[in-house]
Amino acid sequence: MKPFTKMKRMLWHPIRRSILKKSVLIFILLLVLPTLLIYQVIINYAEAMIEEDIISENVANTESIVKRVNNEISSVVLQLHLIAGNREERNVDVERMYNRSRQAIAQSSIIRSVYYLNNESKVMFESPFAPELEGTSYLYPKLNEMQWTHNYAVSNMIRNYNGEEVVSVGIPVFNERNSFQGALIAEFSQDYLSEMIGSVSTGEGHFGMLIDPDGLVIASTNAAAVGELISNDLPSSQIFKEVSGVSRSVYEGDQSIIAYQTLRDGWGLVYGVSEEIAFAPVRKLSYVLTLSFIGILILSFLFIVAGIRDIVYPIIRLTNYAKAYRRKTFYQEESSSENLRKDEVGELTRTIISVGNSNYEKQHQLEESERYLNDMIEGIPYGMITINEDAVVTHVNRRFEDLVGFSRIELVGRPLSQLPIKHTDEDFMLLKALISEEPSIECESYIIDAKGQRHIVNIGTSRFYNGKNEIIGSIAVLQDISQMKMLESRLKQNDKLALIGQITTGIAHEIKNPLAILTGSSEMLREEVEEANSSEDMKELARDIDQVVRRMKTIVGNFLNFAKVNKADARHLQLKTVIDEVIHLVRFKMKEQNVTVVKHYDTNGEYIGFYDELIQAFLNIILNAADAMKEEGTLTVTLREDENQLHVAFQDTGTGIMASNLEWLFDPYFSTKEDGNGLGLTIARDIIRENNGELTVESVEGVGTTIHCWFHR
Repeated sequence: MKPFTKMKRMLWHPIRRSILKKSVLIFILLLVLPTLLIYQVIINYAEAMIEEDIISENVANTESIVKRVNNEISSVVLQLHLIAGNREERNVDVERMYNRSRQAIAQSSIIRSVYYLNNESKVMFESPFAPELEGTSYLYPKLNEMQWTHNYAVSNMIRNYNGEEVVSVGIPVFNERNSFQGALIAEFSQDYLSEMIGSVSTGEGHFGMLIDPDGLVIASTNAAAVGELISNDLPSSQIFKEVSGVSRSVYEGDQSIIAYQTLRDGWGLVYGVSEEIAFAPVRKLSYVLTLSFIGILILSFLFIVAGIRDIVYPIIRLTNYAKAYRRKTFYQEESSSENLRKDEVGELTRTIISVGNSNYEKQHQLEESERYLNDMIEGIPYGMITINEDAVVTHVNRRFEDLVGFSRIELVGRPLSQLPIKHTDEDFMLLKALISEEPSIECESYIIDAKGQRHIVNIGTSRFYNGKNEIIGSIAVLQDISQMKMLESRLKQNDKLALIGQITTGIAHEIKNPLAILTGSSEMLREEVEEANSSEDMKELARDIDQVVRRMKTIVGNFLNFAKVNKADARHLQLKTVIDEVIHLVRFKMKEQNVTVVKHYDTNGEYIGFYDELIQAFLNIILNAADAMKEEGTLTVTLREDENQLHVAFQDTGTGIMASNLEWLFDPYFSTKEDGNGLGLTIARDIIRENNGELTVESVEGVGTTIHCWFHR
């Protein structure tokens, strides 16, 4: 036997045979280790929360200080403008400015002194102690900037004319002619600025400082740092690169959490707190939690050792059985419970096993029934939907998903009134049928699916009842009869077409003889008009009449021959010429309806086809477009060559066609016009097909319609 295996048996064998030792092992694995983990999580969470509070407090304090300093600077600038007065005077009144500046210093805590530099950089006075200093020269760093910008300027840490390190703000002074007369400068009290920073501190260990762009400390909670360069450990390089931020840095030897922000006039603010002081409450909490967890572990261990050993194992077994019961894998042979103890715990275990086995068998039978019912529901060729008593969808089958175009994830669990299949039409029969008080309903309606297609359906509904004869829901079965309805419509239409064909054949036969007379008359009329001294308009109208009558004779002849076109009649033509002739024929109608015709010809459209038939097809298309635009609009005709085919497009700005009507456009006798017969577009499509082409329709309701004709060479 291997040494490792032998040692494993020596250690594990006593544990396996002793409930107490097992409990101790479980205690270590399930209580001690999680306790230590929870302890660590609590400490880390507390530190994270405190750090978040510190950062939030530092950021808030920083924003408060920045706002206050900006307000103070704005207030000082305003006071300087009041001291300088308006620009209506020709010369600057130095004495008046001096008196006003003394009053301003007396009323302001932040202003240390005020002095006036003329345009030759000479100090004229310093308030409050030196009313006359004429002749003292001082080159103020921001003087030229104020002269050119006409605006105030805030300085860095500089030396004033007395050799003192100060920060100041100045405004330019102008006379009535807008001539630069000098600058009025106010020096800030750095002690007051330091007090402003320290006033927001809420506890021990907080520090803050104002610095200029050169890195010099303007004001600080540590008075000794004023005038010194900012420590390299602080985020000095970030303050003027970023508007604001938070970092961890070392300050005076202590790791600190620091917030920084750039002021409006170029200064920077640093505000922070030492981590040692900030995290002191967490360390106290850690100490208390450590003692508490140690006490809990000791008491728990003593309780396990001194507990009732005979109950531990049966409880564990019952717990495991309960877990198996919940996973539905709880079946056990009855013989497995014979070796249990004879006391109350053993009897309880046997009873639970017996009940679990019984429930397992019932559950297995129920699952089989549910599976059979589900297969049957999914297999029927009709859509099915069920709702509960609150009209919430509880189930749909696969056929219903295919019918409406939505998945059951999008349907189940939603109120019936909010289903995405609901049509904007108020007559939503599926909703009415399912929530009706009638026990069962059969009706015919339609549904608009996810793609906007219309399905005609037969709907049958019924109610669900519980054992107390109470209604608990409803079921609806939907049969898609769209194809059936279409076939019925086509059959009726074919019968109608056969009857109409007989009638129209007789009419065409009767029209043929008068047309022969009209043909001769129109030809004589054309010749008479051309020989007579008639106007060009009359000649053109006579030629149009003769040409149209001849075309009518050809059309009637083709109709009597069952509209069979003789392929030998095909000839070379130009689609551009055909379109222009049609537009010429309808010019008076277009003028009456204020329709503007716009042509875009990229080619002449050389093609081999049937000239008269194409005239008829394009005439039907253009007349339909004119009717759609009613009183006025624009008809755009485009002719272009696209690879091996010619493309003719007729685009109108009419009312457009509803999406639900597009699929019926080419059905004979279907028309969206009140006085239409529904044959024009159908005849046009058939003529285009006879000319080796295709006709498609593109329409947007309220925008217009475009008819595309593609001719394949």
